[in-house]
Amino acid sequence: MNISNKIKNLWNAVSDVFFPLKCEGCDGFVESVGLCTECWNKIMWISDPKCSICGNPFELDIAEICGSCALQKPFFDKAVSVFHYDDYSKGMILRFKHMDSIYLCPQFARWMYRVGEKYVKEADLIIPVPIHFRKLLKRKYNQSELLAREIALLGGASYEPRILQKSKRTPQQEGLTRKRRQQNVIGSFGVAKDYVHLLAQKKVVLVDDVYTTGATVNECSRVLKKHGAAAVTVVTLAKVVLYWNR
Repeated sequence: MNISNKIKNLWNAVSDVFFPLKCEGCDGFVESVGLCTECWNKIMWISDPKCSICGNPFELDIAEICGSCALQKPFFDKAVSVFHYDDYSKGMILRFKHMDSIYLCPQFARWMYRVGEKYVKEADLIIPVPIHFRKLLKRKYNQSELLAREIALLGGASYEPRILQKSKRTPQQEGLTRKRRQQNVIGSFGVAKDYVHLLAQKKVVLVDDVYTTGATVNECSRVLKKHGAAAVTVVTLAKVVLYWNR
C-alpha cells in the first residue's frame, strides 16, 4: 500500500468517527450515503404505469396519457420524476431548498439521473429552471442549478445555466389553483440574447426540483421551443401526483 492510500484510509477512519454519515431523511446514522431503511420505505417512488408525457403515475394500467395531457398537451415532450411530493418528501426538499442543506444535492441528482439517464445522454444541453435575481439574493443559491450541474456531470452533458432567465418576479405559487399558476408564469421567462443561437435544433433536458401543476416547466418549455429547441424533456426530483383514474 502506497503512502497516498494510507493517508486516504486514515482520513476515512477519522471521518467516520468525527463526521459520521447521516440519513438524508431523518438525520439518523447510516453506513453509506443515502437513506436509512425506515426512510427509504417511506418514500413513494414513481414507477410504471404512468403517463407517457407528464409522468403522472396511474393506479391501474388503463391509459397511455393522463387526463391533464389529454385535455391540453404540454409544450415539453416528456417529464420524469423520482418520487411523489408528499408530507414526508416535502421535508427533505424544503431543507435542501431553504435551509442551506446543499449536501443533499449529490444524492438527489443521482436519483434524478437514474430516472432520466436516457434523456440526459441524448441531450445537447442541460438547463435549470431559473429563479428571479431577488429570490436568488435572498436564498443565496438556485437549487435547480445545483441539481442540473450535478446531473450534467453524471451524464457528461453540456450544462448551461445562462440560457433561460426569470425576467419577471411572480407571486408565491404555493396554494394557488392550477389555472392561477399558469396565469402567473406567462411571460415570466425569457432567453438571453447572447445564448439564443445555442438552442437551434437542440435536445434540452430542463431540470427543476418539484413538478406541481407543470405550469413553470411548461412555460419554460414553450420559451425554449419558441427560440429553436427541437425537444424538451423535464426531469424533476418530486411530483405532485394527480389521481385521474379514481
